[in-house]
This record gives sequence, structure tokens and C-alpha cells, in this order.
Amino acid sequence: MAFTLGPPARPPGDARRHEVEKAPRTTSASADAPSRTRVKIGDVTATSASTTEHVTEPLASWLTHALGDPGPFVLDRLSGGNSNETLMLRSPTARRVLRRPPHDAIDATAHDMGREHRLLTALARTDVPAPAPLALCDDLDVVPAPALVMEAVRGVALTTDMPASYAGGPDTTRGMGDAIIDAMALLHRADWRAAGLGDFGRPDGFLDRQVGRWGRQLERYRVRDLQWHAELGAWLADHRPPAGTPGILHGDFHIDNCLLSTTEPIAVAAIIDWEMATIGDPLLDLGLFLAFWGDDRPEAPAMPKVQAVSRGGGAPSRAALAERYAERSGRSVEHLDWYMALAFWKLATIVEGAYAQYVSGALRTPYARDLEHDVPRLLAEAAGFAGLR
Repeated sequence: MAFTLGPPARPPGDARRHEVEKAPRTTSASADAPSRTRVKIGDVTATSASTTEHVTEPLASWLTHALGDPGPFVLDRLSGGNSNETLMLRSPTARRVLRRPPHDAIDATAHDMGREHRLLTALARTDVPAPAPLALCDDLDVVPAPALVMEAVRGVALTTDMPASYAGGPDTTRGMGDAIIDAMALLHRADWRAAGLGDFGRPDGFLDRQVGRWGRQLERYRVRDLQWHAELGAWLADHRPPAGTPGILHGDFHIDNCLLSTTEPIAVAAIIDWEMATIGDPLLDLGLFLAFWGDDRPEAPAMPKVQAVSRGGGAPSRAALAERYAERSGRSVEHLDWYMALAFWKLATIVEGAYAQYVSGALRTPYARDLEHDVPRLLAEAAGFAGLR
């Protein structure tokens, strides 16, 4: 029975070893996925109308062997779909998190559980807040696709509203922005070579490859003409900044991929959902986070729920957060507009794949349906960052 254990457990007092309180994701197609009733799903059987699955053999035996927990085990879905599925793994004595690929994947390279396990194992050697991996199952006689078990982390993932336990108002929003920027800078300062990630990515020429790679990706599933896509691709290629020092790039860095402390003062308990991570130019994380941040967005913004909690008045400006990031990371933010444009252009290119699945009938969710408008809006906002409109 094949399994890989994670790093040694953190001391019992570690503040990150607690229950997750993650809200449904707004950037995952599964946030609005239809419920199921009594269907077999590979290694588990769904037994409620929505989210609860009882673990069946042989996965239950593997979990007992890998975790030293006799079970029985139940899985509660937290998110899933085109992002890797995230489920709460419960037994009478413990709560953990299980991650596995979705049944329908846009890009197989974004669903490599072995890669995510390796990254989390490396991050456990650093002071970056991230869940500790506990075990990886890559035995396809046990699971239909590799699955990763990690510690559960107590925290809140925010989209549209502050939790009742926060005071609210400008000070709370500022504290949230500062805490996330500080955690991002900590990630981007991490010594990835010392952590064992020397061959995790291809940092040389990372920025040089972006436009070509994602342009080709779009052609794999193009279903319509997209205004600004070609113009932005040309602008990004012509205005590419000099390559900076490589670092760990999360690849999907926004507020609801950070579990925040349940009370103020706000701190980041864990950065989660690492399926897009690589070694590259970390400023792309800053670009995505700040592109979605604050009130300096159109009246009808792209993906309006994403980081909506940062809008409504009182949030620190993008410039203020960028300055804080520069101070804490030691990196220049001179070309921030370019990175924001690239972040939205790249995101539009990726999620257009989900819209193509919607057009073909393979993915019928409100999220995928709304991409009809969200993708053009992402491109229009990116064109604004680039000064093209």
C-alpha cells in the first residue's frame, strides 16, 4: 500500500493546527455545482443531497495505515470543480483536509497532488504560513487519482463580507490588507533552494515565456473572439520588464486563498490552494492581488465577488500596499501596472477554458455561465492597467 508521509508534525501549540472555516470559493466552477444524491464517486460514496461522503475501502484502510487513525472517516466537501477539490476529512478523533483533482480538469498540470505535496513539505521547513502535509496517496488501486492529506487550519477565507468577530470599518480592512501583504512578502523572501525546490520550476526566462505559453493555451479551447486579448499580448511582450530575482510564485494569490485569524488583530493563519505554484517571478502574485483590490475598479468589475470585502470605502490604496510589499520583500514595484495587466490577461486566458466547457455543455454552473461576461471584463481591466483604453 503506497503512501508518502509529510514532515514531522508541528508542536501541539502551533496556532495553525486547527479547524478550517473556509467559505465556498468564488473563483472555482464548483462553488455553484449541483448537488448529488447517492452516487458512486471513485473512492467515496455520497450520502447526502449536498456535501457529505462516507469513505469506502480501500481508501479507509490506506488512511488508517498512513495516519494511525482507525476511523471511520467521513468527507465534507469544502470546494471542488476546476480547482482541486478540497474536503474536510473527519474521524471520531481528528479533522484533517483531503485534496484531490476534480473529475473534469481544464489543465492537468494544475492538478498534480505530488507536486503540491512536495511544495508543502518544503514550506514546512520555512516560516511561511501553510498547511503541513500529512500523507500522499499515489496508489491508483486505492484512489482514482493521487490524493493529498494535510492538517486542517483554523481560519476564515473571506469573499464579500467581514466575519462578525471582526470590528469592521477602515481599520479592519487596513489590517487585513497589511497582514496579507506581509504573508506574501514572507513567501517571496523564502529561500526556495535551501527548502529543496531547486528543480521545482524553470525560473530562467519565466517572463519571456508567459505570453507565448498562455496564447497557445487559449487556442486549445477558443470558442469566440476576445477583444483586447491579442492587443494585450503584444503590449505585454513589448513592455516586458527586466527579470528580477526568482522566488516561490503561488500563482493564484487572492484574499480567499488566505485563511485569516478568526479575531483581530488579523494575521494570516495559512496560505492555501497551491496547485498553480512554481518558481518564477513572484511579482505576478502581487499583480493579481492588487488588481482585484479596493475601490479603484469599474462599476461592473470582473468576478465581482473576488476580494469584494476590500471594496466599500476605507481600504488602503494599491500604492500604499505596494509600498509596504516593497519594504518587506526588498523587491521593486516599479512595473506594477505591467504585472497587474499580465495577471488579469493570464487569468482571463485560463478561465476561458471553463467557459469553453460551458459552451460545449460539459460544465453547467452559474460560475461558468458568468464567464461569458467576466472574461471580457478581465481583459478590459487589464487593458486599462496597460493604458490601452
